[in-house]
Amino acid sequence: MRRTHALCLASACLLCLLFAAGCGSKEAVNVDLDTVKDSLTKNTWYCQQIFQREVHGDTPLTLKFMDDGTVTGNGGCNDFKTTYTLAEGGIGFGPITSTKKSCGGSADEQEFTFLSYLPRIHKYKLEGDELELYTESEAEPMLFTTSEGGGFFSW
Repeated sequence: MRRTHALCLASACLLCLLFAAGCGSKEAVNVDLDTVKDSLTKNTWYCQQIFQREVHGDTPLTLKFMDDGTVTGNGGCNDFKTTYTLAEGGIGFGPITSTKKSCGGSADEQEFTFLSYLPRIHKYKLEGDELELYTESEAEPMLFTTSEGGGFFSW
């Protein structure tokens, strides 16, 4: 009887330890915004996907974050400029100004999508050489890397 009681007690203690180990703190990890800003500004970011659609064209879609809170880039056809604000886990872009040339068909459509959704971005995820930008309406992010990649070709 004592042995059964001791075995039950040991099993109960083990279960409590397992449950306690699985319970983590719900507190958010503090993000050093200076480190995030440094990672953003030291690279040119090349768009690889816009919400699961691969980016195509002769000219890469880019973002270049500046220390002064501005962003410059190319939408695949036109150069643009905007501002950004950075917060813990959040990012926002201001109104966009751009040149207005047409590159035709699919290039114009891709650029329109890219530049239309950029001001709707509210959240980012940054890991190494990958930057994901999220809107509230799209489940998948815009995906950027620090290298051009091989997905660019003319239609």
